[in-house]
Amino acid sequence: MAGQTTVSDPYTRQIESFMEAILGIALLVAVNYFWFPDDPGFLKVSPHPFLFITILIASRYGTFDGFMTGITCAFIYAMYLFAGKDLNTVVQTFEWSQFIPAYLFVIMGLLLGEIREISNREVMAMRTDVRSMKARMNEVSREYEMVSQVKDELQQRILSAEDPLEEFYESARKLSTLHPDEAYPAVMELVEKFTGAEKFGLYVAESSDEGVAGTTGSQVYTLRLMKGWSTPDEFRTRLTEEDPALARAIDTRDVVTIKDAGASDSQILACAPMLDPVDDTILGFIVIHRIPFVRLTRMTISHLHTIAGWAGKTISDSTRFDSAMDARVDDEVTGLFNYSFMSKRLADEAQRVKRYGGKCSYLLIRIQELETLSAEDRQYLMREMGSMLRSLLRNVDMIGVHRLPGVFGLILPETSPAQTVVVTARINEAFRQKFGGLGSRFTHLGLKMGVAGTAQEEEKTDSEIIAEAERFQLT
Repeated sequence: MAGQTTVSDPYTRQIESFMEAILGIALLVAVNYFWFPDDPGFLKVSPHPFLFITILIASRYGTFDGFMTGITCAFIYAMYLFAGKDLNTVVQTFEWSQFIPAYLFVIMGLLLGEIREISNREVMAMRTDVRSMKARMNEVSREYEMVSQVKDELQQRILSAEDPLEEFYESARKLSTLHPDEAYPAVMELVEKFTGAEKFGLYVAESSDEGVAGTTGSQVYTLRLMKGWSTPDEFRTRLTEEDPALARAIDTRDVVTIKDAGASDSQILACAPMLDPVDDTILGFIVIHRIPFVRLTRMTISHLHTIAGWAGKTISDSTRFDSAMDARVDDEVTGLFNYSFMSKRLADEAQRVKRYGGKCSYLLIRIQELETLSAEDRQYLMREMGSMLRSLLRNVDMIGVHRLPGVFGLILPETSPAQTVVVTARINEAFRQKFGGLGSRFTHLGLKMGVAGTAQEEEKTDSEIIAEAERFQLT
């Protein structure tokens, strides 16, 4: 094939072109002999079919092949033209116009062959350019891979194996919590990673009426978490303003180093106060006892200042959240009183019965098979159950949630455990009517109750009443 023929194999190409030309001419001669015997050599056809053979070979192989094919076709055409005529007749009837088709064979072979050669030369030049471009691209790719490897190696050496910004973000994100117990470990992690401290601790403010070491009424900061200490008693577990570094940090509300404190014999290398951003009170301290090579750079102090600021805000927010939750008396799901409020009221009722007489009962109501429901159905059932209980009981009765999941607690003043039978029967009947109808998804549920009470002669505490009611309710 021409597409597979190379310049280094010209003889093979010429043989192929000559064979194809002979095959084409033979095919046309056969067609002429069998199908057009009245026009030998297609002398009356214009343009002559041999011209197509010449065009195909010239455009396929080039100048020499087109020329040789044209010469061959012209020779065969002349044989047909003078076949069966003697020499005198040929001389007498000879006209140059008879050889015009033969001229065309040769001329077309040369022209189209040269055009093919020109295109071949351009293609070869383009192939050479493509090969050089590919070689250049491969070289550039190798250089890019080398540069990428160098970059990766430099990044590993300079930034270690991880991205420090991503690591900083992941550590700081742990401070997004409303629980101080979760915030303290996150603060310790930030200090360890971004200050380079090897031995440090977290001290939290603690009210002290008795004082420490003769400092009556002074603020005490108690060790909450520590890192890098060989023994728990290696350093003090409580700090006060007697320490020079702590005293200066309390005064300046900023990071203080051993140099700033002017106490070369202090065990504290640096300390940072964790401030409440609302009232500027000190919630605790980050205390560093050792850093490699004792290098306290500006960057280290800046990181410590930032971490202490974040820690102070997190701790203050979580403390206020806990205080707000403790002050709440209602349960957010059912709208009833929460367990903390109920236990306090039950303690008040127990004290009232003990002092002034009377009686009181604590009734527990547990919804059986509640765990088989979806989360949405559980919330719906607890909310509707709370509304139902409020409509059934007296105004003096207290209704709330118990500490056990899915359990309601009822404080029934001036009601003995025996008298609660009427109340439990009313609750059971209302539950069946509201949730046990035909086709209801709650028909498989039921109620289990336990009750305990106290009278003046028994003098039970609220804890004893709750424990007794839970024992009856769980058995």
